[in-house]
Amino acid sequence: MILYDTPMRRLPGLVWHSPTLTTWGSLAVRLASVVLVLPLVLSRYDAPEVAVWQLFSVLFTLALLFDFGLAPTFARLLAYARGGASVAQMAAPAAQAPAALASATMSTEGAMAVLATQRWLYARLAVAATLVVAVLGSLALAHPIAQTTDPRNAWAAWGVVLLTLGIGFWGNGFGAALQGMDRIALLRRWEMGCGLAQVLSSAAVLLAGGDLLALVASYQFWVVFNALRNRRLMQREFPALMATAPHADRAVLRVMWPATWRSGVGVLMSQGVVQTSGVVYSQFAAPADVAAYLLALRIITVVGQFSQAPFYSKLPQLAKLHVAQQRPAQLALAQRGMRMAHWTFVAGAAAVALALPSVLAAIGSRVAFVAPDVWAVMCLAFFAERFGAMHLQLYSVTNHIVWHIANGVTGVVMIGLALLLYPLVGLMALPANMLLAYAGFYCVYSFVKSSRAFGFTLAGFEPGVSLGPVLVLAGVVTGAALWAR
Repeated sequence: MILYDTPMRRLPGLVWHSPTLTTWGSLAVRLASVVLVLPLVLSRYDAPEVAVWQLFSVLFTLALLFDFGLAPTFARLLAYARGGASVAQMAAPAAQAPAALASATMSTEGAMAVLATQRWLYARLAVAATLVVAVLGSLALAHPIAQTTDPRNAWAAWGVVLLTLGIGFWGNGFGAALQGMDRIALLRRWEMGCGLAQVLSSAAVLLAGGDLLALVASYQFWVVFNALRNRRLMQREFPALMATAPHADRAVLRVMWPATWRSGVGVLMSQGVVQTSGVVYSQFAAPADVAAYLLALRIITVVGQFSQAPFYSKLPQLAKLHVAQQRPAQLALAQRGMRMAHWTFVAGAAAVALALPSVLAAIGSRVAFVAPDVWAVMCLAFFAERFGAMHLQLYSVTNHIVWHIANGVTGVVMIGLALLLYPLVGLMALPANMLLAYAGFYCVYSFVKSSRAFGFTLAGFEPGVSLGPVLVLAGVVTGAALWAR
């Protein structure tokens, strides 16, 4: 019998090696943590314990922000090296002759210098992040942990988080390197396997009646495993690059520093402000209200992360196309990724709006969800954030980083609006200040920068990309909020 090479026969291989589909798979496993582990936590732990568990997640996320923009910067520099750029050329990749770079093989010397500097920096930042979070996080947790039934157990669980935090941070550096070296599919496949093991082990602990300490220990074990695995993958895939000992290459530092500090300020003033809102809220609100808000914040964060895959998985390729000055292909790829990302976000946010309240009731959750109108505004706010963030990322492939302006101004506006609105509308002030700040400045600024850099207009670029998704999202979440009244 003759076996023909049909599209269906090639499908498994295409899925296995697709950066977008494997990234979706990795995020789907992360979503499984919300679908499988979170209901068990909500039905077995009281509101104070749920709030503390969620705060651990928030503080761990905030610790990773000490990356300070290094991950996207180094991934971009490694992508430039793959396109043939030397360290000197990385400062202004688009200024180089396109024919010279498009036909060049990887600059091994440039990649070695970038990777050695990255490893040197991440080891030091991992220690710094752990020390800072140990002090500030412990202060923030003092009040929420005091409200639990077993504060000693909760403090021990926090100790486990701190012991593993630095290792996880260090491992993320190797994850960024794998992305920059276009090993995204490989990285995501391993993340899927380890993420599934993390979900199953956590669920087993909860089903066995494990306390907060046992749950955290089970969950954080896989953080350490993932870090060691990322380093092993880099060693296996690029032994020559890893043979160079970690050291600070001054030429690389000069190239990456302007982009890094701008990226870092941007990250701290965007995700830092958003995630910190839960920590601040936990200092004066009732445990049940804190748990409800942190639940909504975690779910919308996961939905947002899941929707990143179609666009963010293409960033290394977009950077490589930029080096080669292949503008039409670059913009077509960007539009396709943005469109898929928007529709993915809409599907996730709408599913939560329509189904989650019933699911919580069915599992006997001891924690309620936020009001439907709060969720509606939160969904619109995070959609606006995704819109602006993708245009900001597109502009960033030019290696001119303006995150400190885009996110810095947005973060200041958020804080000011939160202080102004909270006495008037209570909890609604938290998502409302995000929506107003993102829509009023962040989206506009990011789109103007990317459109001017790449020569497109709102009417020519966005109608087929974001208009349909935002209309559907607004209709679904508004309808769900009105139906709940």
